[in-house]
Amino acid sequence: MTNLYLIDGNSYFYRAYHATKGLSSSKGFPTNAIYVFTNMIFKMLKERKPEAIAIAFDTPEPTERHIIYEDYKAQRPETPDDLLIQIPHIKNIIRAFKIMIFEMPGYEADDIICTIAVKAASEGTKVFILSGDKDMMQIVNENILIYDPMKDLLINEEQVIKRFGVSPSKIPDIMALAGDSIDNIPGVKGIGEKTAKEILKETGSLDALIDNPSIIKNERIRKLIQDNIEIIKLSRMLATINCFIPLNFNINDMSCKEPDWDTLLKLFAEFEFTSLIKLIPNKGHTPRGKYKAITSKRDLRQFIGIY
Repeated sequence: MTNLYLIDGNSYFYRAYHATKGLSSSKGFPTNAIYVFTNMIFKMLKERKPEAIAIAFDTPEPTERHIIYEDYKAQRPETPDDLLIQIPHIKNIIRAFKIMIFEMPGYEADDIICTIAVKAASEGTKVFILSGDKDMMQIVNENILIYDPMKDLLINEEQVIKRFGVSPSKIPDIMALAGDSIDNIPGVKGIGEKTAKEILKETGSLDALIDNPSIIKNERIRKLIQDNIEIIKLSRMLATINCFIPLNFNINDMSCKEPDWDTLLKLFAEFEFTSLIKLIPNKGHTPRGKYKAITSKRDLRQFIGIY
């Protein structure tokens, strides 16, 4: 196996949800996230041609980060109801594509992805992570890259260094000082990302700074550090992805397989995805061949009634 694509499912379905609004079936069921998510999967399979693929999701159970800091991600709004009811159907479509889904109570999708990525990369597999979260960049190296499908952009180690001013593994150190508003990581009030970069450049490492804040020349910054040592330690812990969770998996099981076209056809018909039905191959597929004339919602309603 030469390449593996790992998708942050939560990031993906939020992107899909916000990409298109107001799409629903003739029965009034919202389908915007389902439709865009499915199109993203089709596009990725067609253009990137992965040899193996898996998708990870968060679970409702609290993680260790929530336990040690109850305000972790607390500012995030609740998942919209019209997205929430689409998620089970998104997962059904993923299963019909025969793509492995990973969920593990007590751990975030980031931890799952990192654990799989590190093991796969250690075995010589090139790993591409589809995620919009900047904290995922902390595991980037020569064999682990971030792929942004929206911009068709690959993010490598050089680009991470250019963006943050530090090597990927030091990103949690930046977040420990500057915090992160998206995940509600506190950091030190009064220190932004630019100042955090300057501090690490001056001190060499966050550990050196924690051990001896007096090495900071700027009196105001030095006092901020001295007064917030425990917050800095907590913030780094919250920002660091766990790449060694007790997850049982076999990378070979993630190999790409022929989708279950019959199931996809039924799902696309149920949600009235005319354009997606056209993507289902005719060859060796009786239902698609039989109903290949479906081109309108009226045809779909008739199809649903007799299928």
